[in-house]
Amino acid sequence: MLKKTIGMKGFTLAEVLITLGIIGVVAAMTMPTLINSTQGAQYKTAYKKALSVMSQAVVMNIALDDYDLSQTVKGKNGDEASHGAVAADPAKPGDQGSAAETQTLYTLFKNRMNVVKVSGNDDISDEYKIIDATALTEDAPGGGHTYGKTWPTITSGTTKFGFGTTLFFNDGIIFSFDNEQSACQSGTEYRLENYCWGFIDVNGEKGPNKVVKCDTGSLAAGSGTAGKDDATCTVTNPTDIYPIMFYDQTIVPATAAARAVLYAK
Repeated sequence: MLKKTIGMKGFTLAEVLITLGIIGVVAAMTMPTLINSTQGAQYKTAYKKALSVMSQAVVMNIALDDYDLSQTVKGKNGDEASHGAVAADPAKPGDQGSAAETQTLYTLFKNRMNVVKVSGNDDISDEYKIIDATALTEDAPGGGHTYGKTWPTITSGTTKFGFGTTLFFNDGIIFSFDNEQSACQSGTEYRLENYCWGFIDVNGEKGPNKVVKCDTGSLAAGSGTAGKDDATCTVTNPTDIYPIMFYDQTIVPATAAARAVLYAK
């Protein structure tokens, strides 16, 4: 026998549409934040991996070739096509010629890491544009002063870093640096002339191509706290480009923002 249900009914079409509309609005408001958070976590993981792998490359080079970053000499990119040596430049003391033949930064990283491509910055795709590089003037080590060594800069909207060498790793990470740097050694606070500098882009030429930047804190150059470990800095959504400095057997973040991403829980 069928039982009659009393006092029960289904949703009307209007009620269903209103509910779906509310869900859509909430999703539209929360999805960008969720996507940024997910991407930020991916960038952070890749950044940590890059620092670790590059540090391991230096240690491996010490074991195999018996020199570290402090013992590197100036050089140019090696001629990968012809393997021909580039003559030393007599106008540049310490220039030992082709980077393919001497213990330069290029040789160290090229020989000890899984490099799939080497290029000068003019060879990087025209679509590769740095759309926000302001962090490099706001967050430079030592308040923007490096006493004898130029702090590298990137101009927003450019197609290259302004450095001489870019290494493309097999995991999609790229590392750009000036191969004319040499003898990368530890220094003291506000005496940074012995450090060497470069940039890691954790996802290669893909966007957003923004230098990591502090969300909070007063880090304007000359503020007295710019770039220092005790500078107040939080990074809510990590981006993909990280300035680094390297010396002796060490590779570390070069700005307060880069440190904030590395050491944040």
